[in-house]
Amino acid sequence: MVDNSRTSTPKPNPKGINEGHQNFDLSDEQFTSDGDETTWPTTKTRVADKEFLRLLTTAYNGRPDFVKEWSEPPKGYALFRLSDLTVHGHPSGVQFRSIKLFIVHLHSIMTETLDSCRCIVCRPDLHR
Repeated sequence: MVDNSRTSTPKPNPKGINEGHQNFDLSDEQFTSDGDETTWPTTKTRVADKEFLRLLTTAYNGRPDFVKEWSEPPKGYALFRLSDLTVHGHPSGVQFRSIKLFIVHLHSIMTETLDSCRCIVCRPDLHR
């Protein structure tokens, strides 16, 4: 039997890949991601998840109130390149124009607060 109960804070990846750091597997079903692969573009080149994670980590490290590293991106989200890097997967079909803009939404996925997400895509009225 699978326990589908949710906690208010994300659980670390038990694999302990990096000593001294808390690791998160964002593709784990424990994180309720709203990512939707059907919104991914067909005219852009998808960037490898390893590079996506490296850039997410760099952007996230700029926010000391957030965690520092993950082992997988959130389910349903991927990074794409045309001339600029954009994050696709939001169920609205709207892309995040940078990783820096996406990490606010990512934090809502990790803390299971998507209903009150204040990112630029979920709440554009707050960013005008």
